[in-house]
Amino acid sequence: MATAKIFMIRTRSAIGVLSLAGVTCLVACSNEEQITLGLDDYRIEDYADLSPEDLVQKFNLRESDVAVRDLPGWAPLKKVVVEMPGNEPWGNRFERLEFLREGVPGVEFVPVKNLSDAIERGVLADAQATIGLGCSPSTVDAIGPDVRWIQSGSVGLDRCFNTIGEEAERMQNIFRERNILVSSIRDMTKHAIAQHTLTIMLSLIGGMDIHAERQRQHIWGRTTTDVVRDKNLDVEFQDLTLLVVGLGSLGTEVGRLAHALGMRVIATRNTSRSGPDFVDYVGLSDEMFDLAKQADIVFAAVPPTRLRLDYLI
Repeated sequence: MATAKIFMIRTRSAIGVLSLAGVTCLVACSNEEQITLGLDDYRIEDYADLSPEDLVQKFNLRESDVAVRDLPGWAPLKKVVVEMPGNEPWGNRFERLEFLREGVPGVEFVPVKNLSDAIERGVLADAQATIGLGCSPSTVDAIGPDVRWIQSGSVGLDRCFNTIGEEAERMQNIFRERNILVSSIRDMTKHAIAQHTLTIMLSLIGGMDIHAERQRQHIWGRTTTDVVRDKNLDVEFQDLTLLVVGLGSLGTEVGRLAHALGMRVIATRNTSRSGPDFVDYVGLSDEMFDLAKQADIVFAAVPPTRLRLDYLI
């Protein structure tokens, strides 16, 4: 039976320059305005000529049958509060803010460092949307009554919907009663996270932690003690099986890279058994433990709900 190494990857990345094209598109289209992206000025030339339709295809987005402007209670945006983290160089923050302002003239974009800064300055009271502040209970409690759109600064939305008990019910009622649209930056960071995952995976497979410690102690050359300390050292990629728990956008990209290195890839997903050709087998979520018996490595790319954490930890 194979020994599984479990890597759980969680991230809360700030909205990057690339995602601003999609944000600008949503604001402009929901306000029924013509948009001018002007991407050449912001060093993202690869996306300079993309239309809204191209952006949808590029980032594998699913279009709703109902336009944002036709949602109940929706009104054109006048003021949007944007998180610009204080640890980011000001030049980058200024570029992002100007990008939004030029792309959607007539909308006021107000930069804040974080939620505390936004509350202290009182800028949420009359805003219609927030970008990057998330949707935790503390954020939802702080926003004004006119907020109709919350753009998360991360891929996952677990902080919005994975609270438990009475708090979960309260949050759901707020989103439902106020018709608040919540969106994420799905697909925007999958390449970076997948490459980071493969870097960690290969480092552990190759025993880089052991080699780094030997280097620190000025122990040169390899001895049998390395293998004794970790029997998984010196394996070849084509001898390994990777189980991807959650064959979504990120899980698929990790599987693709692992397959390119020669690994056998199996996976689970919550909705169907369909998957790309490089995945040998796609099971449903309740098959996770059986499939883990076949795996040398388990990569989990699922929302950290309480149920899933109980399974994985």
